[in-house]
Amino acid sequence: MDKRRLEIIEKSCRLFAKFGIKSISMDDIARECGISKKTLYEIVTDKKDLVTQVIEQEFKTNGPGPHNIDIENVNAVEALFLVYKGAVEFFKEYNLSMEFDLQKYYPDLHTQTKSKRRKHLYEKISQNMILGRKEKFYRNDFNIDIATKFHIIKIEAMLNTNIFDENNYSPVEIFKEMFLYHFNAIATQKGKVALEAKMKELGVD
Repeated sequence: MDKRRLEIIEKSCRLFAKFGIKSISMDDIARECGISKKTLYEIVTDKKDLVTQVIEQEFKTNGPGPHNIDIENVNAVEALFLVYKGAVEFFKEYNLSMEFDLQKYYPDLHTQTKSKRRKHLYEKISQNMILGRKEKFYRNDFNIDIATKFHIIKIEAMLNTNIFDENNYSPVEIFKEMFLYHFNAIATQKGKVALEAKMKELGVD
């Protein structure tokens, strides 16, 4: 992918994540990228083509959500915590309306995205559970397949519900509670102590 196209996709992704897809026009994209709309249309066919390329690039870059998180050579609790931190930063700039817009205006893309996201999440969550169990951070008395799918259901619900709107909870607040709910459901006492120590070490509430 050429440098200009990648820059357009990355800037479009940030705008969509922050403001939603519907509220961002091709004029907004062109202005943010410092190019004319004519030049923009030489690179992408239309808005649907741009949204498609944004989603494809998201999945090429370590899957959906927080990117560039190095979880190699760390234990399961540290890995989960790093993903949590990355997700918190991601959701600080993420507008949940992006998911609603994708589902309403680009249903075919939403279906494809949902399928890819499920596969990605299943692999990462189940791998973390298997590792944590070996390290004695996670309990042995639960079904990893079912527990993984429970967690995916919670993530999908967060992205697709308006039940929290009346409370004005931010995506960060919702994700934090979901993370702690998931962790405490699977962790041993050793795991809980390890996470608490890690959070204190880095000054995370």
